[in-house]
Amino acid sequence: MTVKDSLVYRLVCMFFAAYDSSTLKKALGSLGAYFKSSLTYTLLRKYIYKQPKIYSSGIVNLFNYILKGFGRLCDSVIKLVSDSLLFRLLKKLVSHKDIFLYILVAYPFTDFVIRNTVGGLAGNWDELFFVGLTLLLVLDFFYNHEGRQYVVSPLNTAILVFLAVMTGCWFAVSPDRKIGLEGLRAVCEYIFWFFLVLKLCDSDKLAKRLCICLFIVISLMAVHGIYQYIVAVPMPSSWVDHNEAGVRTRVYSILTSPNVLGDLMTLTAPIGAGLFLEEKNKLKKAAYAIGTLCIIATLAFTFSRGAWLGFVGAVLVFVMFYDARYLIPVCVLGLLAVFLVPEIGNRISYMLSPEYIESSMNGGRLIRWLDGLKVWAYGKATGVGLGHFGGAVAQNHGMAYLVADEYMETFYMDNYYLKTMIETGVVGLIAFIFLMYQVFINSVRAVKSSEEYKYIKIGIMSGLFGVIAHNLVENIFEVPMASTEFWIFAAVLMSFWYRRRK
Repeated sequence: MTVKDSLVYRLVCMFFAAYDSSTLKKALGSLGAYFKSSLTYTLLRKYIYKQPKIYSSGIVNLFNYILKGFGRLCDSVIKLVSDSLLFRLLKKLVSHKDIFLYILVAYPFTDFVIRNTVGGLAGNWDELFFVGLTLLLVLDFFYNHEGRQYVVSPLNTAILVFLAVMTGCWFAVSPDRKIGLEGLRAVCEYIFWFFLVLKLCDSDKLAKRLCICLFIVISLMAVHGIYQYIVAVPMPSSWVDHNEAGVRTRVYSILTSPNVLGDLMTLTAPIGAGLFLEEKNKLKKAAYAIGTLCIIATLAFTFSRGAWLGFVGAVLVFVMFYDARYLIPVCVLGLLAVFLVPEIGNRISYMLSPEYIESSMNGGRLIRWLDGLKVWAYGKATGVGLGHFGGAVAQNHGMAYLVADEYMETFYMDNYYLKTMIETGVVGLIAFIFLMYQVFINSVRAVKSSEEYKYIKIGIMSGLFGVIAHNLVENIFEVPMASTEFWIFAAVLMSFWYRRRK
């Protein structure tokens, strides 16, 4: 029995067939046509299609001039060393640079293998790998500099502004400079993957293969997650509220947190849908469909409400850019899933119950947010200092604050935006929101830049938006793996934009 023979598949097909011929869809189409003829749409379209004059900037021209001079130097050196064995070995290494990018994209597997084989490198292998890839980038230019230009994106300025604001907050407001430096590192370090991947991902084919690599890795983790759900893998009691019934397990695959696993599923599921829509080969198309369904199933089995929130946002964005007329049926199917799958419905309905509110106010997410706001009141403009409250660095150093004549020990805020505001104040929060907005709006511009690889680009954009939304209720960017994958695929999407603009 195939998927197409199943009752669920036939019912979904019947539902969409009925909707396609319905008056509602025609009415929505007419409404959309009317909106496209409005002044609001014209202004919005003009804003979205507005491309930054980044190629004509003096700084980019200066960098291109420097690269041209460095290229001439490389030509001189190549004449001297072209016959050496080292030259040929390094050239062979550079020709396989995509392998190193696959290793990076497969971060969950790479990290798992290193932790279980070379435990001593577990804490800093990614930093060593960053240094190695930087050297590889230099070698790549050395061998392939002919006609190369400085690779830019409209996100560069927003990222540099954010890094400058965070550095300023560390310099100006750090009760303990050493702890503040650790906090600055935790916030900013993984963003630098963006610049590196943007320059190494130099073709559309490589960008697509990186998406396929992530899809394969996360699909395998999803299959493992489904297995864990079937066998009801043991979990800590703290993962489910003591008043909540019906959740027999929460899956986490090879990770240590169902919330992080849910985040990776949220990022990857739309990319899988994009690969499915882009693919013409029926066998590969079926593989993408099965893998995406496994990812969505495992996302459900994480029982991470935050990841579900992010996924809902990702789905809505995907449908909006695929065909906005399908928003209503997709929302209907989502509501049906809540009602037809008891465990999902119970988990969501419990979140809206008085019991959850009471529990959350006695040590849960809500009381943490309120207590965090009390700490923020001591430094509204610039915060209490990076690494000093609400995250892993503060936890490791046992930070505490005197609030209303009582010492309040730090804890995870379960809201990266609020954590940012407490540590860096309104200034830092505005900088972070501006950065996330720039990620999204420039993702839209990348999608609209051309029809090539359109659905893959929509998938990446939707996944990034899902992660941005997930951070509203989790400290996702505190996790190196999650933050790294986010910035890798922000760079992949911007690399599509760069080649179209170029």
